[in-house]
Amino acid sequence: MEVTSQRLAEQRDDRTSWRRLIDDHDRIAERCADLVVLLQRRGHNCAAASRKLLELAVLVADHLGVEDEVVDLTAIATEADYSPETVAVMAAELDALRREWRVFIAHWLPTIEPADWYEFRGEAEAMLSRLTHQVQRESALLYDDALRAGVIATGPVDLQ
Repeated sequence: MEVTSQRLAEQRDDRTSWRRLIDDHDRIAERCADLVVLLQRRGHNCAAASRKLLELAVLVADHLGVEDEVVDLTAIATEADYSPETVAVMAAELDALRREWRVFIAHWLPTIEPADWYEFRGEAEAMLSRLTHQVQRESALLYDDALRAGVIATGPVDLQ
């Protein structure tokens, strides 16, 4: 299995490298934090919140397109490390978050209306907290395992 996983890792382009995925996670966490700061300001800057939410939605969508392949391969390569129940719970939680994220984005984009600011703020703070937690969880668990199992490559080293 390890030889096959290594061959698969070597065939992937840099988009599926560990560095790319972790960098995505860092950018998602930063965008979440930026949006939370905006939500906590006194004024209702709906236009800025709409722009930040759109940027975050695009980043998450792009990341999920790459991550799906890596997550599937990682689950196969590391199945001995986790019980089937643990894998099932993690997959169900991620699926639920994805569904709720799509509903959240569909509801609040393209424009957040000033009359809806307080409702948006409450929902956004809860969703951003969940998204941030998921990103941290994946970085800590999934990608370390994927890298160790050879499912993903570390990517090119930047010597600047």
